[in-house]
Amino acid sequence: MREGDHITKKCPQCYTYIPLKAEICPSCKTRVGKVDRHGMATKRIEWTSYLICFLAWLAFGLYVFFAFFK
Repeated sequence: MREGDHITKKCPQCYTYIPLKAEICPSCKTRVGKVDRHGMATKRIEWTSYLICFLAWLAFGLYVFFAFFK
């Protein structure tokens, strides 16, 4: 099936049917993407979480460097 064959899509978090054009689920406020061939909405990548994790590891690495090797 193609995206045009579906009328609604299903939220991957709460399994509520939402309109195809919706970017946020009205029930659970999860950001959703396009519909897949099974009628489920795809999850969007939360880039802010990855950025925060990277910055935390960077801060930890700098702490270890300056605390033990400098």
